[in-house]
Amino acid sequence: MESKQTTVADAVAPQSADSLPALTFYERRLEAATLRLDTLRRKDTQFSRARLILFTIAAALILLGYFGDVGWGVLYVGWGLIGCFFVVAVLNEPVNDAMAVEEQNCEVIRRLIARCKRRWDELDWKTARKRLQTVELEEHQKDVADDLDLLGKTSLFQFVSMAGTTVGVRTLAGWLTSPAKADVARLRSDAVRRLAGKREQRMRFYSLASDVGRGTGDPDEFIRWSQSDPWLDKQRWMIPWAKVSAFLSIILIAALVAFRLELIDAGNAKIALASLVLIIVINMLITTVMLGPVHQIFSIAMSSRQSVDEYRELFSAANWLVEDDRKGDDDRRLEHLHQVLLDAPEQSARQGMKDLGRVAWLGSLRTSASTFLLYLPLQAFALWDVRVFAKLEAWQEKYRDSVPSWFDAFGEVEALMSLAAVCDENPSWVFPNWVESAKRDNAALSFRSVGLGHPLLPDDARVCNDVTIGPPGKVLLVTGSNMSGKSTMLRSAGLNIALAGAGCPVCARELTMPSIELSTSIRVRDNLAEGVSFYMAELKRLKGVVDRARLLADQNGVTSMFLLDEILQGTNSRERQIAVTQVLRHLLQCGAIGAISTHDLELADEPELQAVSEIVHFRETITPDAEGNEQMTFDYQMRSGVSPTTNALRLLEIVGLGSAETESK
Repeated sequence: MESKQTTVADAVAPQSADSLPALTFYERRLEAATLRLDTLRRKDTQFSRARLILFTIAAALILLGYFGDVGWGVLYVGWGLIGCFFVVAVLNEPVNDAMAVEEQNCEVIRRLIARCKRRWDELDWKTARKRLQTVELEEHQKDVADDLDLLGKTSLFQFVSMAGTTVGVRTLAGWLTSPAKADVARLRSDAVRRLAGKREQRMRFYSLASDVGRGTGDPDEFIRWSQSDPWLDKQRWMIPWAKVSAFLSIILIAALVAFRLELIDAGNAKIALASLVLIIVINMLITTVMLGPVHQIFSIAMSSRQSVDEYRELFSAANWLVEDDRKGDDDRRLEHLHQVLLDAPEQSARQGMKDLGRVAWLGSLRTSASTFLLYLPLQAFALWDVRVFAKLEAWQEKYRDSVPSWFDAFGEVEALMSLAAVCDENPSWVFPNWVESAKRDNAALSFRSVGLGHPLLPDDARVCNDVTIGPPGKVLLVTGSNMSGKSTMLRSAGLNIALAGAGCPVCARELTMPSIELSTSIRVRDNLAEGVSFYMAELKRLKGVVDRARLLADQNGVTSMFLLDEILQGTNSRERQIAVTQVLRHLLQCGAIGAISTHDLELADEPELQAVSEIVHFRETITPDAEGNEQMTFDYQMRSGVSPTTNALRLLEIVGLGSAETESK
């Protein structure tokens, strides 16, 4: 027997600490974050004014003390105010950091709200597009992604994704475009259920991931650095010189102190001073001329001490994936993620970032306003950056082999976090029932749904239908007039399969399906540059669909499912009937299941096609308005049988392109 359909509300309710609908929760959080941000901005303005006043008065007093006959007391007060200026600057730094955090929080919450309301223009497409360019897909995956709007603007990916880093984007995109396999999807779904109720933690995760993803230390750059050759191997003299310069600087400074104490004469003091200046000049030249690559690596490996701490916190999210009382064979992949990120002896991501944090603390002297004055003499006298960089390369040598696996695991966690938001925000959606491998008889290999809807449409605009595709040997033939909803239905099925395969709940009241790989021919284009006509482009696409079905026919465990929209439009009606029937014959011989749509009603009259088809249709309704003009409306409800209506000529008349006789009446 199949298990009872699990709704998202069932999965999330026991874990959720807040029973508010997700959208309401987000809106209240945005209001609170905006108020906090306004408070911080006012405080920052006060600090800015204080700095300006202190600096202006200090500069005036110092100038007056040096050039006016007012006594040294005024000069001392001026320099004292300069000290106060730096104190205020240091106190202002945490306020600026808090402002950045709240601005990031507000941006994340606005993104969540925009997803809930399907406000596509408010989603950051520019950044996502750049990251999606790193995704590598096979040719048939590109076709399916384009046909079903899996990736790109106003796509399933843009709706689902809360990923802030390139590895998270690449992982989620890979899941959405890969075959929907039951064993993998179940495991992901289990993790999604666990994460869905953790709203506060997930929002913190999204903010941190977005912050590190926008910085110079994006995981892809970090991985590339970790696998690169050590830079200091080619500059071996720098470390000895850093030690020598530090030792000499201590001796020379001690000599100058001795001169002040009248322990050495002025001649030796001048030699000491000249030598010290020479060391400073050499080290500053090394800093400006040679250490550019070092500073670039600093910006990648530890862009700030805060970014390292953020990674440590992000990796800790793996703790939410594994529950001690539910461990078993099905949890092995989640336990692996937990092991790689948190528990691997000496080589876990958590331990690695803890060690990197120590190095980042030393490096932060250069980037923090509160410690920059300490950094300057350390760099001038002892080449502090070289010493820090030597420790960083020691860290690189220790963790080089582990870093790629850390971020592979982190990419999976980030993808699961995105899916968890969809789960939380859509409590009426369900997790699919997967056909067990032991039950894979011919009749069970069907996509059967109740209340299936298009997940990218808003709730108030979505029309749902009961859709069954399969079993093998049977085709769902969808007829209907233009604009009636045929293509939308095909995409609804394909998009929900992509969601199911990723481990996400689907937009339906019930869904039962086997493991499925999709093949599509919906959005076909000709290619003038290659001399490929529209008809030939369609044939090539259909050849690819058949080839994938043949490949899967020789494999156990995954069913090929095709979605074909208005295929072979580039030929006459009679030849089209023959060609479509022949293509379907190839597909059905491979054991594939699928659906095709057409507004060519003669296609539904083909005897061989009728014998293997379940025929349904969408229709329009034409009613006169108050002025007697015909108005065409669609209810987007799927009905049994062949469409009884067509509307091409009526649409021509509606847009003002009717026949001359009609227009003259």
